[in-house]
Amino acid sequence: MSKGKHIIIDIGHAWGTGARGNGMEEHARCEQIAGHLANRLRADGYAVTVLDYPDSSNGEDLVATVKAANGISRAAFGISLHMDAASKVVGYVESIDEDGEPCKQPIIEEDPAPHGAHVCYVSNTGKRMAESIAKWLCTLLPGRASKTVKRGDLYILKQTRAPWVLVECGFITNPEDAATEPYQIAECIAAGVRHYFEEVAA
Repeated sequence: MSKGKHIIIDIGHAWGTGARGNGMEEHARCEQIAGHLANRLRADGYAVTVLDYPDSSNGEDLVATVKAANGISRAAFGISLHMDAASKVVGYVESIDEDGEPCKQPIIEEDPAPHGAHVCYVSNTGKRMAESIAKWLCTLLPGRASKTVKRGDLYILKQTRAPWVLVECGFITNPEDAATEPYQIAECIAAGVRHYFEEVAA
């Protein structure tokens, strides 16, 4: 049951260090999702700690997040919130390289086509939580070939003591994903958390 479970919510990336698209910025977007998610989980009976270091560099944010998370000894689970971005080369412009030689520099723009959410994990426990969250979130934000992905290269997943997942809440560069209400995303993640603790891990 949910009673007594402590969930950590990490707002991924410091301000200005993450993805941008459709006039939005990743930290601000995830901050909105985190607020709704924290409220929903608390209403469901969970204890919640939100970690956020908006004025840090991205590296400082990661280190501070892991340190704070590992200081919460009774944490049952951690959830990092992120949004993906996609870009594409639309042409080239003539330029000069650092050796003074002529070269062509790519012109890169947002790619609005890729869309959909997925959930990353590294541990077996994380996989079960990822699958629980993806069951709802990837219905709201479909489009990925893989709804859950094992990622052994992500610092937050490797260094935290509590089981952890990283949730990519769609593509900020996709108009439909970006227009999805933060509270809807939060409700889907919360549904997955409930499913995990009440049915999968019960």
